[in-house]
Amino acid sequence: MSDSASIEKSDDTVPKRILAWSESRPLWQRDALRRIVLNGYPDEEAFEELLALCKKEHGDPTVALVAKPISKDHLPVDPGAGDSISLSSIANVSGVNQLATGQTLNFEESGLTIVYGQNGTGKSGYTRVLKKACRSRHAGEIMPDVYSSSPTGTAKATLKITGTDGAAETVAWEDDFETAERLSAITVFDREAASVHVQKKNEVWFRPFGLDIPDDLAGVSQEIKARLTTEKETLGQKRNSVFVNPIWSSRSALGKALSALRHDTDISAIAPKTPFSDADEVRLAKLQADLAQDPPSRQKRSAITRPGSITWNPT
Repeated sequence: MSDSASIEKSDDTVPKRILAWSESRPLWQRDALRRIVLNGYPDEEAFEELLALCKKEHGDPTVALVAKPISKDHLPVDPGAGDSISLSSIANVSGVNQLATGQTLNFEESGLTIVYGQNGTGKSGYTRVLKKACRSRHAGEIMPDVYSSSPTGTAKATLKITGTDGAAETVAWEDDFETAERLSAITVFDREAASVHVQKKNEVWFRPFGLDIPDDLAGVSQEIKARLTTEKETLGQKRNSVFVNPIWSSRSALGKALSALRHDTDISAIAPKTPFSDADEVRLAKLQADLAQDPPSRQKRSAITRPGSITWNPT
């Protein structure tokens, strides 16, 4: 097997196949894939944004939100056959919860390192950094020290990694910026990541990494469809019944304009040429009063008031 064929085969992973497939999908779905890979199944806020992106892609000009499609920078990489990467240390952490600055946490390169401590000592804080830096599934967000009067800015850290050949490399990481590709070869597994495999109590399902992504996208698509359907039904209930049973002639110019009304219709065609005057108001009131009378009364009044007419008395 040639080197190029070997590289191509090792590079053919489930996430990368999904990435290639996603290029033919709508932008809002590609944005949904990015969210699923980084943070797991969307929450309510994410669903609201995806709904807005879907509307924007279908012509809603009021949506300013911009889609961020999934890219290779969001996917973990395969370090290559026979190669491995070990995490040696994490240091110079800043902007992460209440973690103290200037600290270094070392890891055994060829063994097991146990980090222990009481609640609130920072164990989860370091894990959050590793999850974001190593492109872990369900990485979540990193918050600064909310109790500080002047919280530091973007989360940062320095990670030291060691390859199979023993060569060490120091990588500077900063949240919300492109992550070094080699870091994504490190797997971070915690309770949130376990939810991908553990579906129900005492029932464990195994899937090759990434195969849950299409299922999540299908669920997102169904939820967006349901929300759009509900919104359509709500708007339908608010629609004026006069458009369901028109009172105008469909053959007149005004009737044709009213029947063709849309959200982007130019209403100048149906706008009145002259304003509705006081005289028009008086005439309208008179016509309404006439129509409110019973037919004999209208006929009697018409006969009396019309010059040269024959007086009609129904009695």
